[in-house]
Amino acid sequence: MSLFHFLGVKFPYRWRCCSKKFSFQNTRMKTWRQRNMIAAVLLLCAVLALCSDDMETPACGSSYEAACLTPADYLNPSAPISKVLAVGEKLVISLEGLSGSPVCHWIRGEDRVMTARNGSQSMVTSPLSETDSGEYTLTCDSNNAAMFSTTVILHVMKRPTKPQLMLDGVDVSDTNPLFKCVSEGFPNPTITWSGNKVGQWSFKGSDGRTQGTISSTEYYNRGMMCCATNAEGQECSQLYDYDLESSVMNKDEVSTVTLSEGQSLLLRCRVKGYSLRSPVWEKGGRLLNARTLSCKPEEEEEMCIKNDSHYNVRMAYLSIRSVREEHSGTYTCTSTNKTPKSVHVHVSDEVSLSAQLDETKIISAQEASSTCLQATVSYHPVLQHCSWETPDKKRTKCVRETWVTQHRTVKLCDPLISGDYTLHLEAGGQKETKTISVCVVDEPKFNFLFNKDDGTINLETASLLPANYTWMFCSKSNDSCETDSSWDEVPNASNTVSETDSNFSCNKPIKSSVSKDVVKGDQFRFCLTNSVGSCPPTYNNLMLLKVSSLILLLTWL
Repeated sequence: MSLFHFLGVKFPYRWRCCSKKFSFQNTRMKTWRQRNMIAAVLLLCAVLALCSDDMETPACGSSYEAACLTPADYLNPSAPISKVLAVGEKLVISLEGLSGSPVCHWIRGEDRVMTARNGSQSMVTSPLSETDSGEYTLTCDSNNAAMFSTTVILHVMKRPTKPQLMLDGVDVSDTNPLFKCVSEGFPNPTITWSGNKVGQWSFKGSDGRTQGTISSTEYYNRGMMCCATNAEGQECSQLYDYDLESSVMNKDEVSTVTLSEGQSLLLRCRVKGYSLRSPVWEKGGRLLNARTLSCKPEEEEEMCIKNDSHYNVRMAYLSIRSVREEHSGTYTCTSTNKTPKSVHVHVSDEVSLSAQLDETKIISAQEASSTCLQATVSYHPVLQHCSWETPDKKRTKCVRETWVTQHRTVKLCDPLISGDYTLHLEAGGQKETKTISVCVVDEPKFNFLFNKDDGTINLETASLLPANYTWMFCSKSNDSCETDSSWDEVPNASNTVSETDSNFSCNKPIKSSVSKDVVKGDQFRFCLTNSVGSCPPTYNNLMLLKVSSLILLLTWL
């Protein structure tokens, strides 16, 4: 119940209708109602002023805003308190329930991060990032006497890192190597393989590191991708595979690869034939010797080559566990009587981030629950954060593509409302925002009022701009007004409202009136057309409108 309802304040009645129904709005108000409404507004302002301090503290538990920690619930903890938060959330440490006026400290290591004193009711952190994960100490004392001290461990959820994809088991004779995929994140990510192949994976330590392996024979004749997934999202890496049996680049074969320093690179080319030797790799025209660069187990070699075969397919792998700038260049794979294939590798630590998003989007109310907002993004090295901010200031994680090494589009697929939506992006510490104005257009509602003083018929509605409208009348009997040819336009009663008439072009209030003297008949209609469509004509009986308005007027007085 609103404050105005609680105080018994009433506002002018309004009857709304469309089609064959009618509307009337009384604009007079009694003096006592005016006084009550003013008093209610003043009281509401006073209440809001008293509550303003509390309103600055974010609401606990709301998505992407804040999570709460109440020390009064943990006065005698038997173990450290563990809190899991999302990136961008704030932690509100509520001091309610503690006796007296304690002085409390939020400490990390030897640094006092925050202090609450003089009866403060809470401490609020800044929006958290992955680097804020760790162990904290919360202490409170009153009158220089220690009340309690407790350990709090924060876990800020972290997207999986881009997986390190490399070869494993290279020293086992007469056995094909394994693909190994390693990623970190919180919660611990799971490792999955393209084609729904089942491999082995396990958690490694408390740092959120997960390692997965699968036999390379599962993918001896096609490309492969491994993905690390947790509640915060998914990141993938791929084997760059080249089939020399085809003289042209296949659709899945990549001609350019861009990596950041420290990322892994795994290339492979293959040919068919039992009698053929394994293909060979070159870099910038220089042969890479498979013997001197052979892969060895558990060694952090800069670059290695592994020859392999399965059935009648001969393969040559080129693996770099951790790329550096000097690994940039063109790598070419060749084989006897086969067309060579090349890939250009570019290793860069330059940060780039851009997005393309329409400035406006207009949809009907019927489409609002099934329409997605979509932006095209380009970034390097990794798109760390992506969220949409709605007109009512709520944050929602972006919907991203799955099973891709680079996200090209990001979406919001929640039911849309009218207003500005903001896309928030971050890559490599660089941030970018884009805004789109959404207009959700419903079928217009019409309010009619007959003014008995000057004999005019008045109409109020709201519409998307630009819009055209016109008044029409039918002077024939009711049974003969069903076709468009039976209706005539009221002279000088049509108009066009353009977007330049107002900055608020989504639901622009429109008022129009026509004199009853120019409506040459008992029936009239008002029709409005905008870019979404033409609304169904609104029909009204002029004589009934006059009588109804008079009855309503007498009832109100």
